[in-house]
Amino acid sequence: MGDAEVNTLWQAVCGADDQSAFRTLFDGFYQRLVRFAADLAGTREAAEEIVSDVFVQLWKNRRQTGGVIRLKTYLYTAVRHRSYNYVRDHQQHRWLGLDSIEEPAETGQHPSLEWKELQQQLDAAVDRLSPQCRTVFRMVREEGFKYKEVAAILDISPRTVETQLVRAVTRLRETLQAVQHPVR
Repeated sequence: MGDAEVNTLWQAVCGADDQSAFRTLFDGFYQRLVRFAADLAGTREAAEEIVSDVFVQLWKNRRQTGGVIRLKTYLYTAVRHRSYNYVRDHQQHRWLGLDSIEEPAETGQHPSLEWKELQQQLDAAVDRLSPQCRTVFRMVREEGFKYKEVAAILDISPRTVETQLVRAVTRLRETLQAVQHPVR
């Protein structure tokens, strides 16, 4: 969903109380925001609750927040704040497991199966990145945010965004090399 479409839908929500436009916005952002919140809050259940609460408040306050120009940034910022509050209030600490990456199956396997297995290994490697590194990587590479937008949403410097992205790409490249050239 592009920025123009988001803005058009948001104006329909604020101006005409258009529930279908709100539902479209919800459907377009929900999964991405849940993944973002899960990285920050530590659990999917908490993330789903956080994102749902943000959307409920957005609907309730649509008249007051109608002046929001960049809804996408607003949503990510609201989810970030609620996630941090959740962690503070529940004092949960998340430890990432360091499971080893499985080696791909021997040759002779169907290429689409090899691709699927490689994708699973990369997803596992992304999950093993530090929370901030993983969040920055997903926001820039998967969600398409610019460095400055990520910096504003996460309240960090653009240089930190760049550093975290370089670290993520370096670690993922190492993972790919280990999968392609396993030590025997």
